[in-house]
Amino acid sequence: MHSVASTLVLCSVPSLETRFKKILRVLKPGGTFLFIEHIAAQPGTWLRKMQGVIPPVWKAIADGCNPDRETWLAIENAGKKVNYEHFQVPYPIVSLHIIGVAMK
Repeated sequence: MHSVASTLVLCSVPSLETRFKKILRVLKPGGTFLFIEHIAAQPGTWLRKMQGVIPPVWKAIADGCNPDRETWLAIENAGKKVNYEHFQVPYPIVSLHIIGVAMK
């Protein structure tokens, strides 16, 4: 068994679908994908509205980061068994995070 780790980079890849295809290609059955990523806020919240408005400026100052990505959905769709927890950090725009593991 082996693992792939991702820490705060999935927000800036051009395509989550393509990235997860590559991760699944290198993982053997039973392999794990370990991740810590910031995520989009709940729809309709003030934070989600800001995440939807700020991308042109945010991408320029945050190395291509998309603050409104629903990364947890892409992880759930790519993994057979996914377990993660939500947590917050004191950073504006990208305060919501997930940490977890997905198994192939």
